[in-house]
Parts: sequence; C-alpha cells; structure tokens
Amino acid sequence: MLKEERQKIILDKLKENNIIQVSQMTDLLDVTDMTIRRDLKELEDRNLLVRIHGGASKIEKARPREFSNEEKRLKNRELKLEIAKKIGELLLPEQNIYLGAGTTIEYVSEFLGDKNLNIFTNSLYLFRKLVFLDNVNIKLIGGEFRKVTGAFVGALSLDLVSKMRFNQAFIGVNGINKGKAYTYSPEEGILQKMILDNSFDRYLVADSSKLGYEDLYHFYNIEDARFITDSKISPEQSSEIEKYTEIIR
Repeated sequence: MLKEERQKIILDKLKENNIIQVSQMTDLLDVTDMTIRRDLKELEDRNLLVRIHGGASKIEKARPREFSNEEKRLKNRELKLEIAKKIGELLLPEQNIYLGAGTTIEYVSEFLGDKNLNIFTNSLYLFRKLVFLDNVNIKLIGGEFRKVTGAFVGALSLDLVSKMRFNQAFIGVNGINKGKAYTYSPEEGILQKMILDNSFDRYLVADSSKLGYEDLYHFYNIEDARFITDSKISPEQSSEIEKYTEIIR
C-alpha cells in the first residue's frame, strides 16, 4: 500500500472517530507501529491532526487566535523558504509589484537577486528588510499599524490602494478551504481583496499546512487568482485546489 493511501485511511478514521490509536491502525493497515508513528508525524507537520500519547486526535478547523509574527516566522520555515524562492523567480523587473504582509513573503527578501524591482507593501517588517537594497525601489503603504502582524491597514491604506494598479500582487493567507481564502483580521482582509482586485497578475500564497483550514474572515475566492505553495502538497490537496485554480509549486 502506498504511503498516500495509508495516510488517507488514517485521516478517514479520524473523521469517523475523532481519536485513533497506533495499535488500531497497525492492525487495520498491517504495518509496524514505527510506520504509523512516522505517518502521524508527517500528518501533524501538515496540520492535519494532533499527535497524542498512543495515537492522534482530530484538530479543529477554525484557528482560536491570531498568531504573532514572531510565532509564525520559524513555523514551517523550510516550506516558506521554498515558496519565497518561487515568488522571487516570478517577480518582474521594472513593474509595479505588491508584496503583502506575512512571514512567508518576508522571506522573499532573500531571493531577489539583482533584479531592479519596484515594490509596494503594507508590511513594516518586509519594508525593513528591503529598504537598504540598492536594486529595490520600495514604497510603504501607511495607515493604522497592527503590531501582531506588522501590517498597516484601515481607511488611509484603503484610500491609497484604491487609486493604484499593480502588475503583480502576492498575498499570504491563513487558510484555504473549499475554494475560499481566509485571514484572521477583517481589516487586513478588506485591504488584501482591494489589492488583488486592482492587480493584473494575482497570487495567493500559503504553505501546504494551511490547506483545508479556515480562519475568522473569508476575504477572497481562490478561483480569481493563482496559488503558490510548496512541494509537500498532497495529491488530495492538489486535486481540491485545482477544482478552482492553477497551482504553482
């Protein structure tokens, strides 16, 4: 039996019972407990379950709170770096580019090469990484500052963005489920929607651990953008996303 098939059965059993035991799955799948434990670790890394003593439990779809920039930065770092490298390759020289707030997009600062770039952002943390690069013309969109994410939002941000048009926009998301993109903050979500709507090439960005999850605020339908993720996306996740849009991975 392929690993993907085995892990699908594990997740199906979790849907039925909320909790599964390693011993139960070894008997069902006729594999060693080491194999099951390895599967559970991989599924937990993708935020599809939570390991507990002797097994695993189902996790809630909704996120209970907004995590800070510091908390997010090192979570799934290798996946974020992989995605950031892809974004760096897509950036068009001498065009108007919007890079949104979020730790994945912050890592793009490491993959700009020597392209001459014209970048707009509402992220103070990204601005700090780019402001001293000679090949980057960086413009910060101001407004009300949200310290938890390092993003500027609110009426001033919306007024500025409403008058702008971008060649490319890259916006990070907290979750994607059933064709809808989610964030925690309605203020950030409203601004993100306007940025995407005012852009020619639209990209939503998330590592594969965020697929199948929802957060507080649905701000965009993924069918209206392309989706950038990492190589760890599962066949099941790919099939679900591809019902709505193209995947860049």
